[in-house]
Amino acid sequence: MALDRATIITLGSALPPAVGIFSRLEGLLRKPDTDLDEIVGLVRVDPALTFQIIRLGNSAFYGFKSRCDSLEEAVARIGFGDIHNLVGLVAARHVCQKDLHAYHVTAQYFWENSVATGQVMAAFAAHNGTDARHAYTTGLMRNLGRIVLNDHGGAVGYPGEAAAPNLAVWEKAKYKITAAEVGAILLEHWRFSAETVNAVRGHLDPATAAEPARAAAMLHVAGAVVDSWRLALPGEHGIWQSDALLLAMAGLTEETFAHAGTAAREAFNRAAGIKWANAA
Repeated sequence: MALDRATIITLGSALPPAVGIFSRLEGLLRKPDTDLDEIVGLVRVDPALTFQIIRLGNSAFYGFKSRCDSLEEAVARIGFGDIHNLVGLVAARHVCQKDLHAYHVTAQYFWENSVATGQVMAAFAAHNGTDARHAYTTGLMRNLGRIVLNDHGGAVGYPGEAAAPNLAVWEKAKYKITAAEVGAILLEHWRFSAETVNAVRGHLDPATAAEPARAAAMLHVAGAVVDSWRLALPGEHGIWQSDALLLAMAGLTEETFAHAGTAAREAFNRAAGIKWANAA
């Protein structure tokens, strides 16, 4: 059941449009002269994303006293600093709408794993001087390829950790490609940054990742943090390392690693506490 690039892109085209908008938003926010109208115009392309951003702008997540009724008001009050994070959360939520039966993972758990990884990556960036938006995006999008493999493979899938303790090894044997490779192909197609693409492609073995390998090492070490929170995916328990060599590759020390983990947990708890059904 090998997958070629054309098939991967075709399968990926069925994913919610918010993912592509998230990529384009990151590009807009890198430009120093981007204004509010450009951000609003991009988000408005997806009515479902627009609706959710307005709802969250009125939710307890932000705690504003006055109500906003338009996307312009919501983006203005959320601010450029937070709009990227929020669009990423919503995009990941839209992607994680159904259980991944081939992986024996619920939609909620899959979303939590993705968001946790994104928050850890952002916290790492705050300590090693890398771009926080790139880092957050990389963590959030790490698992994108698994949705495609799940939809391609159907319900007959991963046999469990007793039979296949390493999920990526099982994917390679079954599909002749890993979810990391599938995700990198899609992220490249949607024009995410080269740093994000290379990190997702190489994070399982950062020592062999394309240079610069720092983001790949960060993503691998982030997996160790998420695993310690008991949010690892089946088949990924215990595969992550956070030894001195990998920390050095990631631009972290044991002290900054610990501090980042604490900050990320607080950010994740806040995001995980969103009441999506009642965000109005």
